[in-house]
Amino acid sequence: MDYNRLLKRQIKKYLTEGLDNDQRLSVFMDAVNDSYNAFERDKRLSEHAFEVSEKDYLDIYSRLKDEINIRNQSIQRLKETIRNMEPGAEAEIMQDGDNLLDVVNYLNLQINKRKEAESAMRIAKEEAEKANQAKSEFLSVMSHEIRTPLNAVLGLGQLLLRQNPRPDQVNNMQILKASAENLLTLINDILDFSKINAKKLELDHVPFNIRKTIDDVFQANSIRGKEWNNEMKMTIDEAIPHYIFGDPHRLTQVLNNLLSNAVKFTRDGIVELSLTLEKIDEHKCCILFSISDTGIGIEQEKLEHIFSPFAQASTSITRKFGGTGLGLAITAELLELMQCKINVETTLGKGSRFYFTMEREYVDEGKDHLQQMLSTVQDLNGAAILLVEDTPFNVLFTQQLLEGWNTKVDVAENGAIAVDMMQKKKYDLVLMDLHMPVMDGFTASIKIREFNDQTPIITLTATASEDIKNKLGEVGMQDYVIKPFDIDVLFSKIQRLLKN
Repeated sequence: MDYNRLLKRQIKKYLTEGLDNDQRLSVFMDAVNDSYNAFERDKRLSEHAFEVSEKDYLDIYSRLKDEINIRNQSIQRLKETIRNMEPGAEAEIMQDGDNLLDVVNYLNLQINKRKEAESAMRIAKEEAEKANQAKSEFLSVMSHEIRTPLNAVLGLGQLLLRQNPRPDQVNNMQILKASAENLLTLINDILDFSKINAKKLELDHVPFNIRKTIDDVFQANSIRGKEWNNEMKMTIDEAIPHYIFGDPHRLTQVLNNLLSNAVKFTRDGIVELSLTLEKIDEHKCCILFSISDTGIGIEQEKLEHIFSPFAQASTSITRKFGGTGLGLAITAELLELMQCKINVETTLGKGSRFYFTMEREYVDEGKDHLQQMLSTVQDLNGAAILLVEDTPFNVLFTQQLLEGWNTKVDVAENGAIAVDMMQKKKYDLVLMDLHMPVMDGFTASIKIREFNDQTPIITLTATASEDIKNKLGEVGMQDYVIKPFDIDVLFSKIQRLLKN
């Protein structure tokens, strides 16, 4: 727009570059320009007034007065807009008057301040993202360092329990196993909460034995329940199919959180886990999961907070019973990912009931592949397996485990040695650790695939990251197991790949 010459002079003198793209300022400058033009017209009319008749002069004066009023009204409206946008605007700008220059100067100052604030916010956002990335990396490293020895503790505990220990040793081993599993639960809670916040947690969709899953969760919590002199009950509707599709690990996590809470807050009472079939058709079944106790209960006004992160019903709960305050928050988030909703019924001093319904596809028990899944004989028929692992106690545990499944095991302590051994000997399967000296598991897998694209590779890693799953295909791996791993899960994955 072609501005008035006086306004052009003001713009050149007072406005900084780049502001001409600001839409609000453009609207304002148009209004100012109109005011300048009106003022000059008024001035010309005034000078000409002496040459016209008295009647014409009065008409001109009236129009001039009207235009001045319009100009003043425009300025007042502009100040009112500034006042609404900036309640703390300088007092002199808000005073009565028609000094446009003060208003323009003020707007220019505010625009500069806004730009500085936006720049500071951008820098702060970048710093926050860096801090969040550093936190994620720290959690990943700590997870790996803690899970590595915990894998041996849990694994050797499971092995010892399977090796017919003396009756007086069984209880000690079960306590050792339960304690290690509690420690693993705490680690998983922290890591899962971080993944849920980052929207990086994904669910599996595989067939699994729902009855075995429920029984494992129940037995793991029964030991602690009996320590508190609780009666532990489990009921499963006989009409529920044996095998359903879903994520057994996450369902186990949900049920373990709810059942361990029930046990933790109940003394000399009853804790019950029950499954009821609500409906079933040719493809799907709907199951009601319920965990009830006769424990301390929850105050009604505290119910809305129990699913918040790091929150418990009261601070005394943390001191008396322990816990991170993450279990129920993660449970609610996991169930939401499963298209389920957690419900609560509770009476203070009398107990609580947590329940949810889950609709899932189920497996036709007449199909051949189900009979394969029901096989309980863990025999891998003399398969030759290369174990690539640098931690001695993990080598000891995993080698014993594999040899117990009728396999022939060779060990390589790093990726470079594994590549060399693969070139010299034929193996049926490779179990590959990731973090090792000399050469890591990813690099070793890439090099192996340069001359061998047949032998399946399963990575055994203590790094619980979704990035691992995404990177498997890139380096030629077929599957992965997170340490500490469930023995039956590892066996089923090895068996499946050997058959394929």
